[in-house]
Amino acid sequence: MRIGILGHSARPDVCPAIDQFQRQAGALDVELLVAEDLRALCDGKGRSFRTMDDVAAESDILIALGGDGTMLRAARLVKVLGTPILGINLGRLGFLTGAAPDALDQVLERLVRKSYAVEVRMALEATVGDTTSFALNEVVIEKGVSAQMVQVRTWVADTPSSSFFGNGLIAATPTGSTGYNLSAGGPVLHPSMEAFILTPICPHSLSLRPMVVPGDQSVSVQLVAQHTDIIMTVDGQTVSQIGQDQEVTIRRAPVPVQLINMDGLSFYELLRRKLDWSQDRREQQE
Repeated sequence: MRIGILGHSARPDVCPAIDQFQRQAGALDVELLVAEDLRALCDGKGRSFRTMDDVAAESDILIALGGDGTMLRAARLVKVLGTPILGINLGRLGFLTGAAPDALDQVLERLVRKSYAVEVRMALEATVGDTTSFALNEVVIEKGVSAQMVQVRTWVADTPSSSFFGNGLIAATPTGSTGYNLSAGGPVLHPSMEAFILTPICPHSLSLRPMVVPGDQSVSVQLVAQHTDIIMTVDGQTVSQIGQDQEVTIRRAPVPVQLINMDGLSFYELLRRKLDWSQDRREQQE
């Protein structure tokens, strides 16, 4: 079995984790393929460093050492391959990760034995002109630093849906519903659902509310403004400038993302443990 390893290159705890995997790999007949961008941090004897493209193409499973940002980077890397991803939380929240740091000594053995659950997550594609971007969490189209509002026009399945003035629009997957969408007042969807959410950002309206759209429908978004400071952000990491009156088309990505869950926690347990979901502090906690 070949297991690729990505990591947050600024976290010193990434290298000890790789060292632990390296000590176990031989006995389990596992080859570790470590991403090239970790060489400066973790260069050492016996490690096989590969380019990011090679890690993606040659790995049976991908391990992401870090937090949710590293998980999102891993999902982009294998977006057309569907390689299962295991996130090990070395960050703060780690909502997307499937194993805790204290389980490192069991990770490789459980991967070899296939002692884990796989969760299939819907992703999105956002197309502007000839460029298509991939998102596991959300696509955000909004004004930049300008204080002026923009007009946001949306079409769902080629049918006019809404037109409002505000700061922009979030298109969030069920996986991303607990991120920016939640902060902007959008609903939480179970990550197994095939749907996505359109959540307005600071709409100047008393009636406009978030909308849940079936996963098999496409959405077109156009921002109209008296300035050119309009941007599209994908998963909080990839930013591109959007031209005046340019249209963005958002649809379900053809290949879903497969996330490995070793913790065994249900989505509802995650909400309670990591987001303090609906917990009454007057009651004794479990």
